[in-house]
Amino acid sequence: MSKIKDKKIAIYEIKAERDLNKYESKVKRYIHDRNNLYAYVRELSEREKFSAKAVGAEQSTLFIVNYNKKVRVGQYIEFRGDTFIIQSIDGYEWYERDLTLRAIRCQTEAVDYEEYDE
Repeated sequence: MSKIKDKKIAIYEIKAERDLNKYESKVKRYIHDRNNLYAYVRELSEREKFSAKAVGAEQSTLFIVNYNKKVRVGQYIEFRGDTFIIQSIDGYEWYERDLTLRAIRCQTEAVDYEEYDE
């Protein structure tokens, strides 16, 4: 089965910033251009979930994206109205071609405004 990157996702991080009046605000900062990131997405099989749970890792969904040095563990993924938090990243022998992201569903955090990396 081929791994076609045909699902639109968004990856972001949440940062706490202070304005000139010393008020704190939460910013949702996307690590890519608006509507410009595609991925191969699949739910893990029960066997894969069971194996992950045996070593103490909770993982539910697999995303494969093109290499991007801005992707980090702890960032969030938006996909079809759900929010996921990245648990692990596999760069497959540092070839800088694809990244395999394993993530679990989480609650969306409230933010004050959004920014896109251009």
